[in-house]
Amino acid sequence: GVAMGRSGTDVAKEAADMVIMDDDFTTIMAAVEEGKCIFYNIKNFLTFQLSTSVAALSIVALATMSGLPNPLNAMQILWINIIMDGPPAQSLGVEPVDPRVAARPPRRKDEPIIDQLVMTRVLSSAMLIVLGTLWVYYREMTDGEVTRRDTTMTFTTFVMFDMMNAVACRSMDTPVYALSQGFLSNTLFLYAVGGSLVGQLLVIYWPPMQRVFQTEPLSLGDLIFIIGLASSMLVLDTVRKVFFGGMVGTGTTVKASKSDTPMTHGGKSLNTFGGKSRDTMV
Repeated sequence: GVAMGRSGTDVAKEAADMVIMDDDFTTIMAAVEEGKCIFYNIKNFLTFQLSTSVAALSIVALATMSGLPNPLNAMQILWINIIMDGPPAQSLGVEPVDPRVAARPPRRKDEPIIDQLVMTRVLSSAMLIVLGTLWVYYREMTDGEVTRRDTTMTFTTFVMFDMMNAVACRSMDTPVYALSQGFLSNTLFLYAVGGSLVGQLLVIYWPPMQRVFQTEPLSLGDLIFIIGLASSMLVLDTVRKVFFGGMVGTGTTVKASKSDTPMTHGGKSLNTFGGKSRDTMV
């Protein structure tokens, strides 16, 4: 049952499944929306983290099995795992409520977080990152020897793919250009990605960081080439969401019986919240 936090008795609060602290039934709507948002934000966070990790491990493993020198040195891998993945990934967890997510039917309580959709996104994104990064590595290593330019181009390509992947992971089924909550709604994400990009530029162009990460300056043409290549992640994400959007699980709808007694509060029907049926707000 439901108990009131202000006017309800202690016995009612102990026996209730839910306690409404402000004695306003419409608070349930905000709570349900926030709960749905948190669940899907966790999925987006895991999609980004797993795809990046799978891509990094695959690149090192494929290079080793092929007998090629490691395309990323230890400091570069550490930079990717801690600095690049950390802030963008964490900021995905505070993405504002997506109205499309709030309007979805209820999901099963035993629905797994890592489902077939998440794994499909993880593997397809990781595959693109691996193919794009290794192609740049092979393209640069024309003389058979690994130079600072080779590793810098490979490293920067991976980082740019990573940032594009973070942008794509802001929603489970909506392309970047059609985000219903607005592209600029998550300021923490924008700061995190912007800070990561500034940090990457320092790694490439600031001499003290160059010595640590064994990099060298890239030309403007190199940066444009890398950004253009990494943008293919957004193309993949758009195709995946526009043409295969039906793969997104929307849960199992819980229907209310027609014989249910209408819920009212203050003379207002609580069968709907903001025009939405209570069936879809569970």
